[in-house]
Amino acid sequence: MALHELHARRLATVATVVEAALDRIEVVLQRIEDIGEVSHPAFRFTPQQIRGARREMARIRHRLGEALEHFSIPRRKTDPRQVLAAELSTLWVILENALPKRLKGYGRDFDPADRMEWEKLIRDLLRDIEQIRTLSAGHDGKPSRAPSTPR
Repeated sequence: MALHELHARRLATVATVVEAALDRIEVVLQRIEDIGEVSHPAFRFTPQQIRGARREMARIRHRLGEALEHFSIPRRKTDPRQVLAAELSTLWVILENALPKRLKGYGRDFDPADRMEWEKLIRDLLRDIEQIRTLSAGHDGKPSRAPSTPR
């Protein structure tokens, strides 16, 4: 079953971004194995946990591969702009979730001065992400609108 070209490109980008994230996770797992026992108990992973994570990662890769095959999407290099857009959207969500109003569930409020500094930091980072998005979209670096939500 073939998807519309725009949907096919999006699924190909999703697969590329997910596979890149899984590659980064594998690096972390390998580092854990190389280090062995870590002094702090909270950082310890058992060999079973590592094997389980790798098993689930293999399932994710397999599921993505099957989807690409099902929708007749060849594995090819994804347009770097699409990959950047996906990565920037991920960063945007992470930063949005780091705004003080979103951190209330952690049980402690910020000190008012810290809250203002934290809010400014996150807003500045969001602006920076929007600037990269604008530049990577081929524009001159002058956002045509204020950042609001990921596109």
